[in-house]
Amino acid sequence: MKFGTRDKILFPVFGILIIIFWFTKTTLPTLYLIGFMIVGLVIAILASEKAVVGIEIFGKRMGLTPYVSGVLSSLASNSPELVIGGFAILSGKVEFAIAFIIIATGFNILMLGILVMLGNFQRKEPITIPKEVIDIEVPIVRVAIVIVGSIFVYGIVLFCLEIFELAMSGEGTIPHLPYEASVITVIVYLFYLFFIIRHNLKSRDLNALRETSVEHKNGGRSIVVFTLLLAFGMIFFAGEMISSSVELFLEHSEEVVLNEFQLAFFIGAAASIPEHAIALLAVKHEGGIELGLGNLIAGTMQNLLLMTGLVSLFSYIGAVIGIEGNSLQGIPLIHYVQGTGELPVPFLLVQFGFAWLLLFMIKSSMTDDQKLDIYEGFTITIAQLFVFVIFLKGILGF
Repeated sequence: MKFGTRDKILFPVFGILIIIFWFTKTTLPTLYLIGFMIVGLVIAILASEKAVVGIEIFGKRMGLTPYVSGVLSSLASNSPELVIGGFAILSGKVEFAIAFIIIATGFNILMLGILVMLGNFQRKEPITIPKEVIDIEVPIVRVAIVIVGSIFVYGIVLFCLEIFELAMSGEGTIPHLPYEASVITVIVYLFYLFFIIRHNLKSRDLNALRETSVEHKNGGRSIVVFTLLLAFGMIFFAGEMISSSVELFLEHSEEVVLNEFQLAFFIGAAASIPEHAIALLAVKHEGGIELGLGNLIAGTMQNLLLMTGLVSLFSYIGAVIGIEGNSLQGIPLIHYVQGTGELPVPFLLVQFGFAWLLLFMIKSSMTDDQKLDIYEGFTITIAQLFVFVIFLKGILGF
């Protein structure tokens, strides 16, 4: 594992930009804040690429299959979402944090549909889903369907009661998802992660260990550890840069027309598409499609279960220590959006509902004949694009 000339130039430059932003952020005009949002995204994406490579090398040394390596690499790919969401919580931007993660889930699903279509073009035949995907992913997808569906139904009932109470008395309370439920989603995902690693180690690929013997000599353990620490450190500071830029940007709201949910959509797109484009670019390589499937399917589960649960727990901790905007009741399922008057808008709730339906579609595509053809990839892509159109036009008001 080596640092190229580009990395040796860019990483010191990124460090200088982070220091400049840290000392000047409160005095920056709106245009410069937008620029630092973009810089933060670039830092997070390039650093996550290094983290992905480091985790893949670790996976090979452990004898993990390409699919399981893809699952682990998705943790690195999604780490900017968690860091950005965590810093947003510290700034009291709870709705932005949750919206950002849920929207990133949508882009995961979009990339999955595109990957299936590209894989079909590349292989000239439907993609045969590896047995380990059926054994590992289908159970967690079923659990996710139950959890996300329960959140949606629970939220719909509370939303209807909220509208009724608002109509009758002119007052209402915003329904929240209890933080205790978030603890369960995190535990479910951690058990899933433990299971797939244990399942793989029982049939570990010893050939992979022999094939990487030369790489072991060229890139020792210390280099891999140093690279991972550097990459995650850069992701951490990039997340702080983005969240601070968003906070200051919204404080200048009289100068701009975007609210925090619209901003979450664009930042979610800018962060997710380049990150998971790595999975699409790997299609031509041996094992690349399987690695991409692991990266994107696992990334979707991570966002819905692990990331959403962790951000909810962060919000609870923020409420305990007195950070404004956080609630001991949990994360809000409805909210008031600038420009909609006094009516509540179920933005996050609707996205949970869409994610629920799309998970049904993905599970059905995986289990009907254990193959993914180009038509199924097309339907997944179109369905997610339809969801985004409804968001932009029907809910966000574009």
